[in-house]
Amino acid sequence: MKHFGTVESFDESKGVGFIKPEVAGKHISFERSAISGENQTPPAVGKRLSYEVADTNGETRAISLQNA
Repeated sequence: MKHFGTVESFDESKGVGFIKPEVAGKHISFERSAISGENQTPPAVGKRLSYEVADTNGETRAISLQNA
């Protein structure tokens, strides 16, 4: 199921960031490796994305990030 949200932050040195969902809920983390495409350039803060959600070791993460 696709979800939509905007990038709240991205830490270039750690390769992780957070998305604020458009639908109510807490922010969700993502890793650089979850960005779809060949060069995996991190999206700018405020950028709207579509993503899917996966549960890994009890932690919810955004995967398959794409520009929306």
